[in-house]
Formats: sequence, structure tokens, C-alpha cells
Amino acid sequence: MPSTNTQAQFRAGVAYEFETASGTFETCASAAPFQFGDDFVGAGHTAGVPAAGSPAAGYPWVKKIVGSPTGVALAANLSGGVMQCALAATSEAEEASLYFNDSLVFNTLSVGQVEWRSQLAVIPTGVAQAFLGVGSAWVGGPLNLARYMGFIWNASGALYITTKDANGDTYSFAAAQIGGSAITTDTVLFHTYRIDWSNPSDVAFYVDGNRVNAVNSVIWNPSSAANAILQPWHTVYKASGVGVATLNVDKIDEFNNR
Repeated sequence: MPSTNTQAQFRAGVAYEFETASGTFETCASAAPFQFGDDFVGAGHTAGVPAAGSPAAGYPWVKKIVGSPTGVALAANLSGGVMQCALAATSEAEEASLYFNDSLVFNTLSVGQVEWRSQLAVIPTGVAQAFLGVGSAWVGGPLNLARYMGFIWNASGALYITTKDANGDTYSFAAAQIGGSAITTDTVLFHTYRIDWSNPSDVAFYVDGNRVNAVNSVIWNPSSAANAILQPWHTVYKASGVGVATLNVDKIDEFNNR
């Protein structure tokens, strides 16, 4: 029998188990046919993330570096394996991104979801942005991708949800549905961020198990099956200036029907 710290539920007909003790409701297991997960532990990560365009055999990730940011690498002295994307205070255009080298594999028109355990360790300043989501092939700046859905932070410290499909882009506060107040992200705790695209007419965004967008507020229309295939995106970016931002990613799990 599962422990009292683990519960189960069906999401769009797929069974999931999730943890309840910490209050972040992290998904632990799923019966989905296709699954990808990474805790960023092991030799593939400690060897260093290869540069975009030069992936290592058997390793899905690459880093895109523009300018001279602090970079993309395992964070020191954090348990469980944490990948860090960080900007420097140098006045210039910078990007530090972790993604699949434009290998698009997550089908957002099939029943599925993606989830991260992540921490915004340094809130963006100036024009800097931090983005956690899925998107199409690399283009400089997360909001310049052809297709995407994700969580984004700017210098206000507020958390937003954002999508872009054939109908254009959406950008709105992530708000706790109980009380409707905006969520201002702390820089200490790790939180569980989840996007469930099982229903294209109602894509759902969650933080620590709580839905943060209104029902039917996000309709996903990528315009074709090919455009629906995306890759994970973790990035900090600025077009200019001395702004900084640091995004820590402890784990990613993606569950999908075939």
C-alpha cells in the first residue's frame, strides 16, 4: 500500500502518484506510455553540458550561451542534482539556456503534462527574464520562439503564465484561484511547476498542486501536428543592460500518451 505521504489520482484518464508531505505535490510516478525524467544526477551532467550544435551521444541536453553570462552548469552544494542557468551583471545581451538542441519530442496535442521542481534563486532585474516551459526551435529570447507555453518571471518578481500558438500569444498573472491574488515568487524554496495540456481547449498551469490560471483561459492551437511537437526550455535572457537572473532546476518529468 502507498504511504500516507503519497496519494494517487487520474488526470485525463492516466494514473499518477504524487507526494503530499512537503506541500508541493510533486508527481512521483505515472502510468503514461511515454515518460521522460531527469534529476540531473550522474556523470553525464558532471562532465559539463555540451554547447548547442554539439550534443553528446546519449545525453539530451545542450546549453546556449550568448554574451558572457555566468552560464549553465550543475549548481555547487545543492542536494539532489540542480542545473543552474544564470546571467552576469555585465552590460550586454546575454542568454543562458538549457534545452534539447532543437530535438522536438513532446507532443502537446496528446494527453500529457510536464512538471519541474525549480527555484528562482535570483529574481530578474532590469529587462532580464527567466522562463521555464516548452517551446519550438531556438530563437534568441523565450518570447521570440515560434510556439511555446510556460512560466515566466520579469523584474517585478511576479509569476506569469504565457503561451504562443497559431492564434498569437497570451501573457497573464499566475494567480491563486482561492483569493485570486498574484503570486510573487520567493528566492528560497523550490516549488513544483506543472503544465497539463491534456485538453487543448483548457491548458492548465499549476504551482505546488494549485491551479493558477482560470478554467478555459488558455486554448492551445499550434495549427498542425508538426507544430505541436516541442522541447523543454529553461532559460534566463536579457536583450541588453546589466540585469541579472538565476534559475535553478532540480528535476523535470514529462508524461505523455503516444
